[in-house]
Formats: sequence, C-alpha cells, structure tokens
Amino acid sequence: MANRSASASATKAVLVMVVAGTMIFTLPTVMVLTVGMIPTFIAYATDRRKEKYKTVSVGSLNFVGVLPLLVTLWTKDHSFDMGFSVLSDPFNWLMVLGSSSAGWTIYLVAPSIVSIFLQARIELSVERLKKRQVRLIEEWGEGVSGDRKSNQKNSSLGNKEQGGLEGHGQAEEAK
Repeated sequence: MANRSASASATKAVLVMVVAGTMIFTLPTVMVLTVGMIPTFIAYATDRRKEKYKTVSVGSLNFVGVLPLLVTLWTKDHSFDMGFSVLSDPFNWLMVLGSSSAGWTIYLVAPSIVSIFLQARIELSVERLKKRQVRLIEEWGEGVSGDRKSNQKNSSLGNKEQGGLEGHGQAEEAK
C-alpha cells in the first residue's frame, strides 16, 4: 500500500518538474495563454456545477480565440517582445473576447433551445397517446378510458344488473 502512494507521489513530482521545465522554455507562450484565457478562469471560478458546463463552453471557444495569437507568436518570433505585441493589439483582444462571449452565449441560450425542442416532443407524444386512447376506447369500450366517472357509472350499472339476476335466482330457489 505504501509503495503505491510513494509511486503516485513520485509520478506527480516528475510530472510537475516536466511541466515547470516546459513552461520555462516556452514562457512567452505561457504568458499569452494565461492572459488570453482569463475569461475561462472567470467561468471556472463562477461555475458551481459539478459538470462544469460553463467552463467547458467558454473555455473551448476561448481557446479557439487564443489559438491564432499563439500561432502568430510561434511563427514570427517566440519572444517576450512579440508576446507583448500580440497582447497589446486591440483586434486580438476583440477576437479573444468575442470568441469567449460566443461560449457564454452558447451556455446561456442552449438550455432554452433544448427546452423548446423537448416541449414540442412531449406535446407530440401526448397527441399520439390521446389518439391511441381513442382507438382503444372504440375497440374495448369506456371501461378502458381511465375516466373515473364513466367507470363508476359502468360499474354501478353492472352491479344493478348482477343484483337483479341474483335476486331473481334467490327467488327461484325459495320457490
């Protein structure tokens, strides 16, 4: 048992050192990525659900908006000067914030659209079931309608008929 936890700790330590080493060599990329992904960090901080739907929708589209900045940084000059130049361009910020706002829009609008489709689907299902109920009532009679009033009426008529027959049978036995 102790070997497994020591092994897991060693694996985590090696992973942290590899990531830290990579970050040192790619610091301009880390800088642009960290600053550009601020809307995702905010979405994560405000997302209280276990599934993190807000973080996923905002984060994925935010990354799509940051990716062209990273490609520019990688293809031109991977330096701090180029990183600051990329981050100081207002059109790049428009692209990053516009893509993250598209993620926010999807997060806010998608439940309404899904509920509209589900409501329409439920209404169609209810109509189908009502048509099926009418066919069953035509085939089997009012007893299968599920209507208490009509079922009580039918059962009281049935009891009267049975009572009349029983009374008639008892009268014959008495003779």
